[in-house]
This record gives sequence, C-alpha cells and structure tokens, in this order.
Amino acid sequence: MPRMGENGFSLIELIVVIGVLSIALAAAVPLAASLRHSVALDVAARELTIGLRAARSAAIYGNKEATFMLDGAAGQYWSDAAPAHKRLPAQVVFSSEQRTVGQIRFFPDGGASGGTIVLTDARRVAAVQIDALTGRISLNVGR
Repeated sequence: MPRMGENGFSLIELIVVIGVLSIALAAAVPLAASLRHSVALDVAARELTIGLRAARSAAIYGNKEATFMLDGAAGQYWSDAAPAHKRLPAQVVFSSEQRTVGQIRFFPDGGASGGTIVLTDARRVAAVQIDALTGRISLNVGR
C-alpha cells in the first residue's frame, strides 16, 4: 500500500527529464539540417541524370542529334528534349570538366560527345559520367 507522497514524480525528477530531452533535441537539430543538405545533392544529381537520359532518348528516337546544355554560373541546365531551364539548389554547384559552361551532344546511334559533370555541396561530391562511345550515363555519389 503506497504511502502519502509516493504517488507520481518529484519536481527534481521532472526537471532532470526535461533537461535530458532538451539536450537530445539540441543535438538532433544540426543532424537534421545536414541530412537536408545531403538530400539536396542526391535529388539534384538524379534530376540531372534524368535530364541527360531524356536528351539521349530524344536523339535516338527522333533520329537527330540532341544537345544538353550546362550553365554553371547561373546554376541551370536544359536540353532539346526539355527546353525549360532547371535550376540546381543554391547549396549545390556544378562544373563540366573544369568549365562552368558546357554542352553534351547525343547522337542518333546512342553515342555522345562524352564527359563528366561534377556536382558538389559543402560536404559531398556527385559525378555524372557520360560515356562517349555508348552514351551510357552513370551516377557516382561519394562522401
């Protein structure tokens, strides 16, 4: 049988629990912010890869050359297949083999002019490689 005053929690116990929860929340906020930046690079790299593949498909199925354009200074890219300019997130920048402006041409036989597009943010790098012979596009994301 409980005695008087033994039901519930003391004020000190509640303060300790609130303090521990506050410390855990303060530690979790920066982790969530870095995860959001990491996701931005992944999404930008995948969207860029999709745009390149669309340009390659347009060249093959349209039986004519298609061009994919990059403007690193403006942080934009576009192609004959999707002429609307797409922007990269502000924290993600790209270059094409050390140039800020470039183009990749895709040919009706599936080949391409080839090259590598490098996307970077504060912590990570993603490289999109276009094989000149086959036009195959591959994405490599590193830490």
